Amino acid sequence: MNLSKGARLALGIFLILLFLVPFGCQSLKERRKYLADDRWVCPEYADLPLRQGRYEEAINQHLRVLSQEPGNALAHYHLGYAYGQLGLHPDETSEYLRAIDLGMERGDLFYNLGMAYMELDEYVRAEQSFQRAVRIEPECGENYRGLGMASLRQKHYHEAIVSCRRATRLEPSDPDSWHCLALAAAKADQVGESWTAVKQLRQLDPNYTLDPLLLQMFPSEGK
Repeated sequence: MNLSKGARLALGIFLILLFLVPFGCQSLKERRKYLADDRWVCPEYADLPLRQGRYEEAINQHLRVLSQEPGNALAHYHLGYAYGQLGLHPDETSEYLRAIDLGMERGDLFYNLGMAYMELDEYVRAEQSFQRAVRIEPECGENYRGLGMASLRQKHYHEAIVSCRRATRLEPSDPDSWHCLALAAAKADQVGESWTAVKQLRQLDPNYTLDPLLLQMFPSEGK
């Protein structure tokens, strides 16, 4: 395939952004899919402030991009992410959903959408989003952790245990997954598994802040 000079430049920028913007556990196959799709490219002037944590500027610049390219799904995704970093979760979810409507199908997008719904206490929608993330990237532990968290908030403790177990198997060095498992097991009165998860968590991060229920059950871990 012969690319014009402009197309090669756009692809080069996108290659750089691919490794500078958070992608979570997105698989190499999924990354290649989006590398081959030049419909969605954000210019450097918009993504540089996003990478540097200057979210208000990133919002303004991505709105500028979208004023010229309203169908740019990546710009909607990045705009949603910037909104989320400022705690503007209704705007965050709206932008993620717009990116999805435009055809973006990425595990990290659905994971972030699920986390935004968690912030809004919309746990059923969060669960549905995490389920989509799991279907897209079934080997990504954080997707299962998110699904476990959503189940936990809905008091579906046994479902939460199953998801959190899977998360710890896929990402055994992730303390958040062990904490999710410990709390879900505690809620389900599976004290042995909860204690095992807490011990594993403490090995990974001795200073991790435990949920008050876990501190009540295992007071020695609060010292």
